[in-house]
Parts: sequence; structure tokens; C-alpha cells
Amino acid sequence: MRAFAVLAVVAFSFSGCTTYLPRHPLGSDAIPTGFYDDQTRPALALLEYRIGKYLAEDRRPYQTFCAVAVQFDRSNPASTPSPLDPSIERKLLARFPELSPSAECKREGPAYVDETTGAPAAVFDVHELECANPTNCSAWGGYHASGLHGWSFYELKWRRSSWAIRPKDLGIVLTGGD
Repeated sequence: MRAFAVLAVVAFSFSGCTTYLPRHPLGSDAIPTGFYDDQTRPALALLEYRIGKYLAEDRRPYQTFCAVAVQFDRSNPASTPSPLDPSIERKLLARFPELSPSAECKREGPAYVDETTGAPAAVFDVHELECANPTNCSAWGGYHASGLHGWSFYELKWRRSSWAIRPKDLGIVLTGGD
């Protein structure tokens, strides 16, 4: 019995050492997308993770937020984001009832606004996805809003039957400013 107790303590202490991030729980009426469990769609697993992370935060600065396949080209004023495939967008809207359809987020200069109210909006995307092989990828994931962004760099690893996601430190040090 004592050996079991020691093993339990050791197992519990190592369980906190993992740096992979947990999935955000589904709401009571939300429908799972299956993106985490699809090895061919690491970008969609990360997109789902980032939207879930945003919704889990206490402070959400943007009431209107959408998801897109590709962000706009900031150097081209006529550029607009590429929408997600409609079947993917429907799955994300079912998973996250707070998410708005991509058509509700309109580019206005360097920012996004709610198409109806004109209030600032945020647009989530995943970009620069690179996979060394089918089980190891990295990408930027997050949102662009009001000329600002909330992106982070992530590492994705296929673990048995789903994607495990963790932030990847790029060693960037910010200096100056307020």
C-alpha cells in the first residue's frame, strides 16, 4: 500500500510538468468539431484552441470576433481576409455560439469592425504553418484587431490520436514603451 501511495505522489507531481495546454471545455450546448482529432488539420486544431482560449479569458475586449482562413495583406489596402470553407465555419459556429460569421467582421483600414454596429472586432487566424513531418508542426495563432494583434507562436505534436498544443518561446525580449 505504501508503494502505491509513493507512486501516486510521484505521478501527481509529474502531471503538473507537462507544458502542453489543455483543450478548452465545451459549453453545455456546444458541438465538438473533431479538428483536434484529425491529423490532417493541425491549423484547424490551433484555430479552435485560440478561440477557446479567448473565450476562457475574463476580459474579452472584442464582442464581435470571427475566424478566417487567411488574414489580409497589410501592405495592400484592397486586400481582404479569405473566408474559411463554409463547412468548417459551420462547425466552429456550432462549437462556439459566441463566434460571429466571417462576413460580420469587415476590414476598415488596418482594423476590423462589426459590419452592423461599427464596433471594433477581432479576426482569428492561423498562419505560417510549417510541419517538419505529419506529427510535428508550428504556427502563429491568434487574432488581429484595431491594428493590434493577439498572436502567439505554437508547437503542435500529434500524440496518439489528437493534437497537443503548447506555446513556443522564440526568445523575443520586448524593451521600451509603457
